[in-house]
Amino acid sequence: MSQPFSPTGTHRRFPRAILAAALVASLLAACGGDDDNDGSSPAEPGVPPVTTPPVTVPPVTDTPVTERTFLPNAGTLLGSADASTAIALDATWMVVADDEANVLRVYPRQGGAAVLEWDFSVEGPALGKELDVESSTRIGNLAFFLGSHGNSKDGGDAVDERGHMFAVEISGTGSDTRFSYVGIFSQLEQQLVAWDSGNQHGQGANYFGFARSSAAGLAPERVDGFAIEGAATAPDGKTLWLGFRAPQMDGDVRNRALIVPVLNPLELVTGKASQAGFGTPIELNLGGRGIRALAQGTDGQYLILAGPAGAASRQAARNFALYAWSGIAADAPREIANNIEAMRAASGGSLETIVEVAGPVAAGTPVQLLMDNGDTVFAGTSSAAKDLPEGEQRFLGVSFNLADLRATTAGPALADSTPADDRQGVNVDTRLLFRFDQGVALGQGSVVLRRADGSVVERFSARATPERIKAEYNQVVIKPAKPLDYSTGYYVEIDADAILGHAGLAYPGLQGSTALDFRTAGVPTPLATGDVLFVGANAEAPDAFAFMLMKAVDGGTRIQFTDRDRGKKGIQEFEGLTNETAMDWTADRYLPAGTIVTIATDVTGNPETDIGFTVGAPGGLGKEETIYAMTGTVIDDLGDGTAGEISSVGAYLASITLGGDKDNVIPPSLDAAGTAFRFTVTPTNQTSALYAGPLDTLDLTGLAGRIGDPANWQIRYKPEAGFPLVNGSLFGNRAP
Repeated sequence: MSQPFSPTGTHRRFPRAILAAALVASLLAACGGDDDNDGSSPAEPGVPPVTTPPVTVPPVTDTPVTERTFLPNAGTLLGSADASTAIALDATWMVVADDEANVLRVYPRQGGAAVLEWDFSVEGPALGKELDVESSTRIGNLAFFLGSHGNSKDGGDAVDERGHMFAVEISGTGSDTRFSYVGIFSQLEQQLVAWDSGNQHGQGANYFGFARSSAAGLAPERVDGFAIEGAATAPDGKTLWLGFRAPQMDGDVRNRALIVPVLNPLELVTGKASQAGFGTPIELNLGGRGIRALAQGTDGQYLILAGPAGAASRQAARNFALYAWSGIAADAPREIANNIEAMRAASGGSLETIVEVAGPVAAGTPVQLLMDNGDTVFAGTSSAAKDLPEGEQRFLGVSFNLADLRATTAGPALADSTPADDRQGVNVDTRLLFRFDQGVALGQGSVVLRRADGSVVERFSARATPERIKAEYNQVVIKPAKPLDYSTGYYVEIDADAILGHAGLAYPGLQGSTALDFRTAGVPTPLATGDVLFVGANAEAPDAFAFMLMKAVDGGTRIQFTDRDRGKKGIQEFEGLTNETAMDWTADRYLPAGTIVTIATDVTGNPETDIGFTVGAPGGLGKEETIYAMTGTVIDDLGDGTAGEISSVGAYLASITLGGDKDNVIPPSLDAAGTAFRFTVTPTNQTSALYAGPLDTLDLTGLAGRIGDPANWQIRYKPEAGFPLVNGSLFGNRAP
């Protein structure tokens, strides 16, 4: 149930109730009433007083939403689909930054085309490489803009490009807006790491894990990544608050959102100081979410736009949410009832910024949010918005009034699990994943893995085995200490107090041998060159590839994939490389010959597959890309969303090259076997290729020949979109 709110927790009526009461008072006044009589009419001789009945106003759970479209300025050569942060100039105009172009633009807040752009790749700080602007705020008469300070999506260290904060003085409005550059500071990330590693906050060395989170090889958009996406001015009017999308911390359990105060931002950008002063960090319970944006209302309270550190989860009911917060570290934020998740999902964009809170942070106050629609394929277009010609790009914004507070009345509900209940052929080194409809934390109870005969394999809890059980946003991840036995039945039990929602309500648990049971696979099937063939790959969104099994395999069979540059600059195999995609795929059951598996790579966390399991590093596919399939490969430090160096290749099975083969040397064994497919073009362009011939598997030798014939493939080039995923598959709209 929703309720009227104040961010500090004191319940009182806000504008809607006030307006209703005022309306009653005005009606009474028109009939001779008096505002000073507390709702009663003045007593006349011989006439009893008329008492106004109490006004009952139901809670506001949502309010109408106005959606607006924002277009680029005429003649621009810079992208404008990825709106990432904004500053309101006044009620009519705003300055908007883009996380894929080093430009600030002035837009009318009611929608339409930009009227002015300031290209800071050539002006002001003159940053030639993409800053990835994600946050901004005003401090006094200066506007501060910050890069995300995170790694690139594939984990490559990008601090030299993204690790900057610059300030400008903005004057005028609309087409008369002027930007006067003040200065830049480029050591925030390094100094934050030193502050955390040196225990300068007093909570223990590396308490926030900044050194590991910001290191090369770790993608930024995960609970233990590193990304600054929110900024606000503290109540003192001079301190800069850095709001982190990631990492999220609460001791050893990563589920709290983090704000780090920077005490001297003006001195840093003007060169009067070279060392940032950091204040006492603030950790907030945002339901397992990180901070995407912060804004201060006219009452001094704060509105927080919160979202998951990683990608939105299809299991979660409300990935994105708004919170009201007093700005006092000891006060808990309180969730607001507006369903902004529905606004985001409707356009396929990502909610990125709060333009302005036009009043107190209270029910009835108008709010405007903007979206990053870079990956949205708008009606009437054929590719993601960010890949359209610059003049055709766009993004969306939404305006609405704040609703009342949202009360949480139910604990987490289990949406799905891996392995699923009754699953047969589970690989023996499986992780156990439990995905819920809301953010979760670990409680005092245990999760118990048992054999079908009831004997305990292992008991997991935050107290006893914190290294093997983690709560990450809306899922609990468990890694058994040892591989399971082949061809063996197991089941899982969960105590009623083992998993909690962030409001403190518990998941009721699982009891008994049939609530969630599964059986492991037999011995993995050995593979050789020719047993796997690529049948599709997209270098344009949605980035993904597909392969066909040319022989039947048992559950537990593994294949490794990478798009790292083999032979680049004279290296041996993939020696020393830790960027780009590297992953392990495992069959989760018996799969017959002819089975097609699709893996989406440009995601957050592990690459996503429609069949089986994946673990490893994600990454986008480019215009000069070769993807290799291998068996028996050793990938060091393989984990959720991460992969270290490929220390042993094993044996190559197949490859597919898109656009060009720069920096890649295809193994001669694959050419000899006819399993190395090339789809190259001059000049090089991002290429998508999909086998379009018959899928009849009765004659596997004939099918392999058809797949190996380029005439049976469809080819697309940028800016045309990649081939679509239907139910997670590049072949989801085709039947064998």
